[in-house]
Amino acid sequence: MSKVVNLLVAFLCCTAFSGARGDKLADVVLTFSESALASLLDSYIDPPPRKTGFETLVPQQNIRLYCTKTSPPQFQEVFFNDVDLTKKINFTLPLTIAIHGWRDSSQVFNNLTARYLKFVNNTNYCLLDWRAYAEFGYQITARRSVPLVAQQLFAFLQMISVLYFPLERVSLIGFSMGGQIAGLTGKLLPGRLGTIYALDPAGPLFSHPIDIGPTRRLDASDAKYVQVIYTSRYTVGFGKLVGTQNFLSNDGYHPQPPCKSQGGTLNDLANVLRCSHQFAVRLFVDTLDPANEIYGQKCVSVLGSRVCWSAIYPKDRLGIYAKR
Repeated sequence: MSKVVNLLVAFLCCTAFSGARGDKLADVVLTFSESALASLLDSYIDPPPRKTGFETLVPQQNIRLYCTKTSPPQFQEVFFNDVDLTKKINFTLPLTIAIHGWRDSSQVFNNLTARYLKFVNNTNYCLLDWRAYAEFGYQITARRSVPLVAQQLFAFLQMISVLYFPLERVSLIGFSMGGQIAGLTGKLLPGRLGTIYALDPAGPLFSHPIDIGPTRRLDASDAKYVQVIYTSRYTVGFGKLVGTQNFLSNDGYHPQPPCKSQGGTLNDLANVLRCSHQFAVRLFVDTLDPANEIYGQKCVSVLGSRVCWSAIYPKDRLGIYAKR
């Protein structure tokens, strides 16, 4: 997903130079049709995304799952219909699966993996690598790859549930388009999946230019608990608030506080937007340390004004230690 920000900066830069926040940039994004927005996203990718060859891929071979049940990690590939599954996953421990985004690979989660295994004890931890399907153009990936990867992940989770692994002990962590994969997986297991953490889930073709609806994208009903961290709403990130709990750093809009423009060049603005999008991962990773507490205050809108009375509306921690 990181390379897509160059394109978004290109058509948002005039507004960005004027100092507008992401909520103003949303007005620009919403003027695009789906195909035009997808084509625009693809046009700034170098090398260009794949347009052909989708049918030549084999899901069981090109969507791979690597799991460890130990810390330090000893990752092993887990196959869909793996006869050695019970040797690779400890069925007495919870299971967490991290899912990368468009044009990424599981390596994007190196820091997340290290800190998760450091601070979260007694757990199975897996990385879902769907990079072969993430290399296509944005529209192909959003409309064909995402549902396909979700179907494969569903098949794996259905398999372990048949072997009496309780799905309420499963957590999915999805960044960008990975958050949408997590949501579609949850829909295939209605009411059964434990937790989804969606880290600035992908917005283009999901929430904008039009909201495609809760049956086709991430929604609060996709798991027993869905936490969404918003850091670039209506640009590369999702717009509408759709989680059981929604954490909005800087109201969820780009630019995020640590993401400052240094010179105003196109490349600089691209880096700032990329920084805002990835800031959701940084927040989540930082809070894996129990001593590092980041709180959100629940607010409501009254007559168009935000009301955040801590005496009435609760606070909660961002990340895996939320009270829910």
